[in-house]
Amino acid sequence: MLDSLKNIDRANLSAMKQKEITGRYADIALRLRAARSYFDMPQKDFAEAANVQQKSYNQWESGDFRISIQGAIKLRERYGISLDFIYVGNMDALPTKMSNALASILRDSASSASKDSGED
Repeated sequence: MLDSLKNIDRANLSAMKQKEITGRYADIALRLRAARSYFDMPQKDFAEAANVQQKSYNQWESGDFRISIQGAIKLRERYGISLDFIYVGNMDALPTKMSNALASILRDSASSASKDSGED
């Protein structure tokens, strides 16, 4: 796991929302994007640090392809992101600091998505 974890800032949240996720696995993709944003890393660096091909990671984060078990395990080993969080959104196995930050990121993302779609 990384020694120094960075908190999400508004610039990262904005970057996270650049492309709307609409694929079949959008729920997983949103969680992956939120986790990457928490670590304040570009997609390429995040994937490479976990020993994952950037192309594969991009496909997972687009929501068009489901992350493989092997890929999820690599993210867990490198970043401490639990498989429960990746696949079903369960934050119980995440470190507390990460869980709190990811909850906030996902809440902000959902809030802005509803504003963008005109929902209240």
